[in-house]
Amino acid sequence: MNWLSRFLPGSGPGLDAPQQASLDLAASLPAPDLARSHYETRYVVVNTETGPADGAQRLLAVGAVAINRGLIHADDAFQARLGDKPADALIGLLRFIARAPVVVFNAPFNRGMLERAFEQHLGTLPALEWLDLMVLLPSLYPERIGGQARMDAWLGAFGVDRLDPRDALLEALAVAQLHQVALARARSQGLSSPQDLLDTQSSRKWLRGG
Repeated sequence: MNWLSRFLPGSGPGLDAPQQASLDLAASLPAPDLARSHYETRYVVVNTETGPADGAQRLLAVGAVAINRGLIHADDAFQARLGDKPADALIGLLRFIARAPVVVFNAPFNRGMLERAFEQHLGTLPALEWLDLMVLLPSLYPERIGGQARMDAWLGAFGVDRLDPRDALLEALAVAQLHQVALARARSQGLSSPQDLLDTQSSRKWLRGG
């Protein structure tokens, strides 16, 4: 089943007609050309805000920042709290992503939280392309940090300020700056496209047995 078929009418858990129409619109967008250069690509950096609930972590808010042609634009950002309308927040995030490659730091946590929320509130698991800077940065900058490290360590290595770890949008902005640093080194190493980064990420996971 492809991602478009998951958005057929009635696919979501109790979605109303306007919500379903928004999902249909998101699904109708073309897939990104992963062979294009980084500076012809719109990446979307996503971060989650979570909190405890019933002995587990639940998704409270999402923040996202776009990097378009290598630049961060202040007006190309998204933030929403799930609150009592989680489907609307998640639909808004998918509309903002617009099927661009998604960048996160620590995919097992951030991607995992988002995918569980998509399944729970939208009844779907969008087929997005995910890049994890926790995996990629050690490959690109082994002289800075030799293996996987926490986000604070990488921010410190490049002098990026962490304004508020509790704010999903500000955290996404910090990760976006790390991705700009990653793109600069990737290009110098001949990794010129999103597909090159996806291949590098897959190779590193294979070498680690992950």
